[in-house]
Amino acid sequence: MRPSAFAKYFGPPVVFFPSTGSLIQGLALMKRLSLFSLFVVIAGGTLPAQIPIPRVNAEIDASGVFPVGGYVTNAYSAGPGLRVGGELRLARYLAADAGWTGAWLVKGNCDPHGCFYPRYENKLLDYGLRGVLPLAGGRVELSIGVGGGYIWYDKLSDDSFFGNGSLFQYSGKAAVALDRGGHWRVNFTVRTWRDLGRPIQQWLSTAAGISYGFGTVR
Repeated sequence: MRPSAFAKYFGPPVVFFPSTGSLIQGLALMKRLSLFSLFVVIAGGTLPAQIPIPRVNAEIDASGVFPVGGYVTNAYSAGPGLRVGGELRLARYLAADAGWTGAWLVKGNCDPHGCFYPRYENKLLDYGLRGVLPLAGGRVELSIGVGGGYIWYDKLSDDSFFGNGSLFQYSGKAAVALDRGGHWRVNFTVRTWRDLGRPIQQWLSTAAGISYGFGTVR
């Protein structure tokens, strides 16, 4: 059909040109959709691949706890202990750790009627930072730690009235991997707690245990 006939039956052709406001709104919507798509792609897999989860270790140790010095500890004898703790690897050569030790210690008590030797449960807290030296491709790790602590004496002991308090603690540790990925490790730790200044109490623990770690060392 000729243009004149088209115009005769349908009228003149109409060409639509969007207004400036509509064009701007459309471009803005396309921009939002593009940004949203980019966010979905990143959240769906790109970001986890670039930022690995830091290594976290959970540890349990059997230990021996010994009174070393100070008049508060003089009446105690060495005893067994159990420590539960964790470690967060902040960097390749730095970690933060914390733990809780329960120690079952015998204390001698004497009065005019004789002596008796009850066993008390004292609790020791440790927390701080560790400098880590990886060896053998990371399968062996040597570390030293320093930080704070706290001691709670058994409530049945008269030491609980004045002995509870904050302590300074430091430790040395060796950890050896048991599997290829280094997730399971056997650990050996020596730790000392003491109060600052002239010590009125000082404790030493030697511990051996096992830990499991997940995540990666950055």
